Amino acid sequence: MPVAASNPFLRFYTFLAKMGLVIRDDPPKVIDMAGREWGEAVNGLALSIRELPREDAGSVAGISVVMKNGGPGPQTLNVPAWIHYFAIEGLEPTPYGRSLLDSARTTVKADVTLVAGGAIEAELPLGRICNISAPGVYPMRVSCLLPDQSVLRSNRLEIRV
Repeated sequence: MPVAASNPFLRFYTFLAKMGLVIRDDPPKVIDMAGREWGEAVNGLALSIRELPREDAGSVAGISVVMKNGGPGPQTLNVPAWIHYFAIEGLEPTPYGRSLLDSARTTVKADVTLVAGGAIEAELPLGRICNISAPGVYPMRVSCLLPDQSVLRSNRLEIRV
């Protein structure tokens, strides 16, 4: 069994890192770009979302959000933790989600630079922050506000429970 799986602290720290709330000194992650659908590009940037693998058929783990820079040069964004930067459209937050996504928690920001052709990925834990437990189809997308105040939107995704 891997050390992280047996250590509750490391599991929790990994969860926080995946949400973008802490930074770990891990090797660069290889982003799987195969088969992704993309939203409309704005200023050379585009967003793509897709569902993360589920542990069981009845529970939703979350989504992978990838932002890529298709422009000719690097772009720098001043962003809070990814969970606060991306807005989830079409899904109702749980009480925990409302508390976690509270705008008062977005005070610390960091510069993120995407080189031309580069991409960055964040994982959002939909199963914990959005109310999607009842059987059904949940259409959604993700958006974010760019420095020039334009809105960047992802492709549409249907979560089936």
